Amino acid sequence: MQRKTECACGKVSATVEGDPFRVLVCHCDYCQKRTGSVFQVSCWYAREQVLEISGETKTFSDSANSVGVAYNFCPNCGTTLYWTLEQAEKHFPGISRFIGFAVGCFVDKNFPKPNYVEQVQYRHHWVPEFSGIPEFDSFPPADVMMPPN
Repeated sequence: MQRKTECACGKVSATVEGDPFRVLVCHCDYCQKRTGSVFQVSCWYAREQVLEISGETKTFSDSANSVGVAYNFCPNCGTTLYWTLEQAEKHFPGISRFIGFAVGCFVDKNFPKPNYVEQVQYRHHWVPEFSGIPEFDSFPPADVMMPPN
C-alpha cells in the first residue's frame, strides 16, 4: 500500500509505502510552537519506505531548542511536511535511518492511530488523554521509541 502526503498548496509531496513503524503524539512546548497547535502528531518511516519526495523545500533546524531535527517545509505555504534526524543520532542512536512526517498532511482518516504520547508534562489541561495509549511525561525509553533492528 502506498500513501501520499502533501503540503497545503500541493507543491511539496512525498509517497511512502506501507505503514509507519511509529505514530506518536508530542505535547512538548517546542512542537506546540513549531506547529501552532497544542500538540504534534508525527509518523516515522524507514528511509527505504519513502519512495519519492518532490518539490523544493526550505529547512529549519534550531539546535538550541531541538535534538538536531531538520524540518523541511514548503517555502510557498509554510507547511512542515517532513523532518530528518542526522544530527539527532547522538541522542537517539539509529534514528537517522528514519524520516518523520506530519500525520495531518496525509489527510487519511484510516491512518494508523498513535502508539504512544510523549511530553505530557506540557499537555494543556483541556486536552483529553488518548484512551488506551501509553503516555510518558518526557521521552519514552529507547525500546519504545526505536523499532527492533
